[in-house]
Amino acid sequence: MISLLKLFGVGVFIGIANVVPGVSGGTIAVICNVYDKLIILSSLNLKRIKEAWQDILSLALGIGAGIVLFAKVITLLYRAYPAQTSAFFIGVVVGSIPFLFRKARAGIPVDAVAENGSMASGWLYGTLCCGVAGFALMLGMFFLQRRGVQAAAVVTAFSLPFAAKLAVMGALAAVAMLIPGISGSFVLLILGVYPTVLQAVADFNMLLLIAIALGVGAGLVFGARLIAVLLERFPALMYAFILGLVAGSVFYLYPNTSCQPFTMRVVSGIVCVIGYAAVSFFSRREAMEQQKDAADEE
Repeated sequence: MISLLKLFGVGVFIGIANVVPGVSGGTIAVICNVYDKLIILSSLNLKRIKEAWQDILSLALGIGAGIVLFAKVITLLYRAYPAQTSAFFIGVVVGSIPFLFRKARAGIPVDAVAENGSMASGWLYGTLCCGVAGFALMLGMFFLQRRGVQAAAVVTAFSLPFAAKLAVMGALAAVAMLIPGISGSFVLLILGVYPTVLQAVADFNMLLLIAIALGVGAGLVFGARLIAVLLERFPALMYAFILGLVAGSVFYLYPNTSCQPFTMRVVSGIVCVIGYAAVSFFSRREAMEQQKDAADEE
């Protein structure tokens, strides 16, 4: 029961992260060591879902609760305390970097590298290139945002053409949501439908929500299966790429505020440290549990 409640809480955190532009729910899933369950859920692998249906159901319910219940809360926090809210998520992202580095290093085949020095150089070069590529992608998207993502009008009326557009946008955002470091909400923001989606969730506009859900479902299934294959075949390269994405996401989170009072800057720093400490604690705990499980198997 405690394990299921923990998964529900992690799901809530993932759902909240997906509401915030610039924060990736996939990053939170990796940090909390439930990314594999998120991929199983999204890919609709019925065999794997049946094997761990209780864990996956708890995670799914938590994600849904986080999105539905906290959409308005996160919006209000960003409006009232933008610097402090951003600082917390910056701490979360920075705290996840050592964890992702360990994941990337663990994915390198030690036996093959030990037998061949040139292969070792190849793996190091490949992982470095993947990390740089992920960071460059996030940096490029950041400058795209800086050039101007215009505030789009909120649409609440239902029409078939607009519903089809929302479904397509939802599919693209869902694929992005699965990739740690890339925010599905930010993709919706770039595409100009984020205010409409957020308002539909807050108002329970069922007609628009159904269109969005259909698109998100299709995107999750396709994206999850692709990511699952890549993680299974190239774990070191994929986690290095993810590390670059996550590190680059800090650019999006840095608050665009100035002339803050000194006390508010101190509060932002404290909140940032809290976010960093929380992620560091959970990531170290997960690493210790994995080492214990590996020792028990041996």
